[in-house]
Amino acid sequence: MANRISNQFAITALQEGVTVSGSLRVNGSLSQNWNNNTQKCIPDWKLTPASRPTIYPVIRKGVQYLAAANIIGGTWLYNDVPINFDNDTHKSTNFLDADDDPIFQVGTAAVSLGGSQVTVPTLTIISNLASASNIDLDTIGYQGSIEVQGKQAAFQCQVDVKIAQMTSQGYLGLLSPESAVISTKNENIQIAASLYGEDGQALLTWYTKWYDAGTGNELANTQDARSVTINEADVTDNMIIRCDFFLDANHTNRVTTAFASIDDTQDPEYLYISLNGSNADFSGQLSPGEQCEVQAWVATMEDRTAINTAYTNFSVQFFDGQQQPITGTVPIMSTSNNKGSVTITYDFVASCGYKINGIVTAQ
Repeated sequence: MANRISNQFAITALQEGVTVSGSLRVNGSLSQNWNNNTQKCIPDWKLTPASRPTIYPVIRKGVQYLAAANIIGGTWLYNDVPINFDNDTHKSTNFLDADDDPIFQVGTAAVSLGGSQVTVPTLTIISNLASASNIDLDTIGYQGSIEVQGKQAAFQCQVDVKIAQMTSQGYLGLLSPESAVISTKNENIQIAASLYGEDGQALLTWYTKWYDAGTGNELANTQDARSVTINEADVTDNMIIRCDFFLDANHTNRVTTAFASIDDTQDPEYLYISLNGSNADFSGQLSPGEQCEVQAWVATMEDRTAINTAYTNFSVQFFDGQQQPITGTVPIMSTSNNKGSVTITYDFVASCGYKINGIVTAQ
């Protein structure tokens, strides 16, 4: 065991309003192919409800995840054009397919973020986007604002819909979800695979090899699996999963490949830092009058609650946005029950140029 261990956090003091970060996540796969020979979409999101992707925004102010109720004027966009919805059916009125059926439907869903259930807006694609005249990338966007202390701050986020013409091989492999985020310690993410033929039907007999695309190493005990489970401890920052699809059990005839990404928002180090009780992020933002309690403790990568009692002293050193040490009167981190704790106020951060970095050391 090391005698000293360090980690860092960052806090920004907001000068005007509130800056909100946002991203879009996908349940399912945002990949669709068009078969020009059969004039069919693969997969067919209209005829096969189980294959329909659902998109939802993850909006944060600092370390706080925001629910649908906190969002003002939330608007979904398709290729940068706002989508209008019927108030009763919640289906799109200005984006219709060739049969004049709605393409999109909105709703809400409870998802796990930072260890809590958060109700978020959702957009489900209920008809097909690919066609003979649309075989390139589309975009889905979401924008709006939130109100904090009487001020509104805008946010916007966007994700690509990967539309392409069916390849000469005539197969499309999909991974679902193709983008996943780990937000709690020891969380498991399951990635499921499916393979479609040129007729648009899901194949029953096929074989797989799974890889960590970053290292090229094959994932252990996953050959020919229809799904894999990735644990938080297996992911450092971000992990790209690659799945090769084969038609033969000898794995000599690879017909297609698919990718999925897993983003681990848990810090991989042994020194854990929480801001206002959240372990999902090590950066925060403060509005005028706000403050943030920073806590630090040493535990194992497998279990953040397994506090290492050998570390009995915690300290913090502050740097400004130019990475220069902050001297003079600074907040002091105290130690109690093998945890360090320090309170950071908006005024302190503002006096240091509106951004600070804290380096926490445990001994």
